[in-house]
Amino acid sequence: MTTKLRFFDCNCTAGRTGYPLLFDIFDAAGLQQEMATAGIEEALVYHAVARDADPPLGNSLLMEEIKGRPGLYPVWVVLPHHTGEMPPPDQLLGEMKAQGVQAVRMYPGRDHHSFSLADWCAGELLAALEAARLPLVLDTEIVIWEEVFSLLKSYPHLPLIMANCSYRHNRFLYPLWEKFQNLFVETSRFMGGGAIEDVIRHFGARPLLFGTNMPYYTGTAAVALVTYADLAAQDQEAIAGGNLRRLIREMWP
Repeated sequence: MTTKLRFFDCNCTAGRTGYPLLFDIFDAAGLQQEMATAGIEEALVYHAVARDADPPLGNSLLMEEIKGRPGLYPVWVVLPHHTGEMPPPDQLLGEMKAQGVQAVRMYPGRDHHSFSLADWCAGELLAALEAARLPLVLDTEIVIWEEVFSLLKSYPHLPLIMANCSYRHNRFLYPLWEKFQNLFVETSRFMGGGAIEDVIRHFGARPLLFGTNMPYYTGTAAVALVTYADLAAQDQEAIAGGNLRRLIREMWP
């Protein structure tokens, strides 16, 4: 008898954006409806306003949006504290722990939130995230791989999740996976034929986390990518949700 996979999405968004989407899913109710259609039990969710405009406002909107909705867990978009837009790291981490935040995202660079991931700017915040083992999600399209290498080397106990990777990023990922245990990739765009299977042959299922990037993509496509991959049952279960659940259990040591 085949065991039903318990999908846990590490990459989806609530809130309207400034440009049209394939599906007009803008609130938690619509997101959960799409999750139910795809057979996804749980999801880490961040707010579009936190990414596209104002992180503190977006984080606040997110908490209101997902209140009373079991299976949806908050992801905050964070900034270094130097401008006073967010509190110092120790205070921020205390607030996130109290609010049940399960991961954070950062959008560095002058085309996004205008800060650097280098230690002189974000080092205090990154060190606090590492101490809490709070996963950090970065978008592959807005950071360079030298920054990724630097983070992995400087913060070896910080779980770093790269979102929106495709199979064409393997030439970056494989040498990093050979050196670091704290690098993870979510699967929403990892769609090359045999790409997931090849990762598992080299590194096992440990570095892969299920993601959908809803509402920009459909949940059903992301589920099919894992369900129909030529994998052992334990590897499918690990990717579908086991790996992410393990990372969450290891938080706040």
